[in-house]
Amino acid sequence: MWPVAPLEVPPADVQADLEAVVGYPAATLFLARLRQVRREPLEPDEVGALIGLVRRLGGLPLALELAAARGRVLDLNEILNRYGDRVLDLAGPAPAPSATEAATVSRAAVAPDTRSEPAVTVTLRDAVAASYRLLEADERRALRRLSAFRNRWSVDLAESMLADETGQVAGGDPVELLDRLIALGLLSVRGSGPFRFRLLDVVRDFATERAAANGELGRIRRRHAVVFSALANRTAPELAGGNFSAAVGRLDDVASDLWAALAYSANDDPHTALRLAAGLPRWWRFRGRDVPGRQWLRRLLDDPRTADADPIVRAWAGVGVGQLAVEHGGGAEELPAVEAALAEFQRAGDLTGELSARSLLCGLWMTTGGYDEARRHGEAVLALASRAGRIRDMAVAQNNLTWHEIRLGDLRAARRRLAAVDRLAAQCGEHRLRALARANLAEVARLDGRYAEAEVVGRRAITALAELGDPGHRRRVLGTIGRAHAQAGQVEEARAVLAEIRQLVAASEPATPERLALGRVESGEAASIEAVLAFNRGDKESAAEWFNAAAQAYAGGHDLRDVAEALVWLAASTEEPEARRAVVDWLTSVCKEGGITLLPRERALISG
Repeated sequence: MWPVAPLEVPPADVQADLEAVVGYPAATLFLARLRQVRREPLEPDEVGALIGLVRRLGGLPLALELAAARGRVLDLNEILNRYGDRVLDLAGPAPAPSATEAATVSRAAVAPDTRSEPAVTVTLRDAVAASYRLLEADERRALRRLSAFRNRWSVDLAESMLADETGQVAGGDPVELLDRLIALGLLSVRGSGPFRFRLLDVVRDFATERAAANGELGRIRRRHAVVFSALANRTAPELAGGNFSAAVGRLDDVASDLWAALAYSANDDPHTALRLAAGLPRWWRFRGRDVPGRQWLRRLLDDPRTADADPIVRAWAGVGVGQLAVEHGGGAEELPAVEAALAEFQRAGDLTGELSARSLLCGLWMTTGGYDEARRHGEAVLALASRAGRIRDMAVAQNNLTWHEIRLGDLRAARRRLAAVDRLAAQCGEHRLRALARANLAEVARLDGRYAEAEVVGRRAITALAELGDPGHRRRVLGTIGRAHAQAGQVEEARAVLAEIRQLVAASEPATPERLALGRVESGEAASIEAVLAFNRGDKESAAEWFNAAAQAYAGGHDLRDVAEALVWLAASTEEPEARRAVVDWLTSVCKEGGITLLPRERALISG
């Protein structure tokens, strides 16, 4: 056998364009071998299969040649469909090494000269097995353990995977083992950063087969789940701190392993699965995986086998399921779980847990209309955090309590709280919280008629959030900026912001029949800006249509304040007395439900 180093393969996100793909050596070799058995050029719909094949084959020259040989009978999509999940079964005549290969590779096993003998059929499994047999027994055992990784991994993760129950690694430093695997062409190293190691797919498949044959596969997968449960829980605190972006990136790098570990352990070891899932809610929420994340947590919490799990782990899972439920309007359903988590944290004297549960309850109670209860939890968080000197938690509490000041119409108090958030967040290096506070400050400035300030502060908030990798709040802040421009009579500036908002909506929300039924409306923010522009040019009929659409779009959202403001303007735009009374009645109902006190300028709009 002549093992050669894997050739570079196209990245997963490369454009499915032949010109873009042929520049990668693995694709070049595959196409060269394909031309020997097939005259017809590639069809456009085969380029995606070409990318998938060379990536699945790990860029191994022998694997590429064996797969390309199938092109005599099959097109590329058929090759991928037939052999994508069983590449080890690819077979063909053993290729003789070219002069180029002989100059660039080390000979792992010297085969007898068979030039005068019939061609020998070799499978990809045979080729991998040849290198596998060169390993010592403990190296083979280690390779079988490393086959549990689904994607790239680090030296530290390898060390954890190779360790026994006592934390000791057989054979000592794993670096020597990794060097040996690289030398034999079994392990690839790509890029920089810690997560740069990856077993070739064919090697991983072979090692998994050997693990199953040795009766080790279940034990290896259980260890894999334990390792990633530990990683998730080490990373979780950073998702609530100044290292947020780095922590998210770390979990992104091992996402496929996290999902694989969760899927396996949910059936085999639900205690480990619960511990793993309890460390992931903030990551799931940030990546828009709140629905499946909540489903996993709820399934594990309801599993009778986790009833005797560590109470603190169950409590964190309860907080997590509440955090995720809020994102899609299901927060009220998880109130009992979060209340139970708070009680457990208090019983155990776990201050961090109590602060997290109370902060969440502050938001959950607001979604159900329990505003006094929400404020009680917010004040409790501020008091507890202040006594313990927990600066970040103090900042979070002040930010949460800001909404209550806005709800009560006390913009001066809201500004004071946001100033405290800015000071505390800067003190503890919490840049994301500081950016969110700026976004809130921009809205307070707009409500107070400080339109120029709202635009400046809002733009700073958008820039900061983008730098932190958090584009999710962009549309709401743009809504603040656009309405500020519109209310200040800056038509061109307002329309420019409107275009930004519509572009974001088009990219994130498909035009479903339900949304199209709203006519021109694409979002509450867009409708509000259009409405103010129409109102200012004296077109009250169009303004009323837009304000009504904005109120409908905002209804059911997190903040009834947006609905109330749209209804204030709708009432001001409606001249027919009976229709106006209906709008005022609707507004009164919303204010009662949300505990909202209208601002003096809003009351003047209605009475005017």
